[in-house]
Amino acid sequence: MKLKTLKPLYLGGQVLPEGRSFETIEQHGRELTAKGYAEADSSDDEPAVTLENEVGAPAGVLTSGSLDISPAKNDPPKKPAEPAKKKGA
Repeated sequence: MKLKTLKPLYLGGQVLPEGRSFETIEQHGRELTAKGYAEADSSDDEPAVTLENEVGAPAGVLTSGSLDISPAKNDPPKKPAEPAKKKGA
């Protein structure tokens, strides 16, 4: 879907100023149009950025979803709690 920015947008690793053409997937284009960030572009201008699939982070990027932070693997085993000692009994 070919669009034109109405506001500066960070797309494809760069900031596109107002009025620049870019291409993105249909769903992303509809979201940007609905939010007022972009509008359909019917000009013959070459798109400044072409976004293919914006699903997830680019390859090689470390995200919290890619980390295994389960307590069983990363924490040392815990000892069972001992009963509290009573004073003066």
